[in-house]
Amino acid sequence: MKAKILFIVLLVTTGLSCAQMFNATVMPNQCKRCELVNNNNGRVLWKKEGCGGENTYILRDCKIEAYDQSRSGAGKIGDLQCKCETWRQDPEKK
Repeated sequence: MKAKILFIVLLVTTGLSCAQMFNATVMPNQCKRCELVNNNNGRVLWKKEGCGGENTYILRDCKIEAYDQSRSGAGKIGDLQCKCETWRQDPEKK
């Protein structure tokens, strides 16, 4: 039983890190920025951006932050919106 649990944990961990490694190696110039915005007043409550492997879970993190903010009283979940944009960064010249 312990071996099955260890195998499942290892499989999930490997799967998550594979997505990040894939983005870092295949798409290092792909960038993303997400902001959590309160639609009632236009305030930006949270912001994160990254390129390559750093942008793998930005949208997921924004949605988690929206849930956390709604639970802490920053607004109703329907009033909060994740706004994301993507762009390509020019490769660095060596």
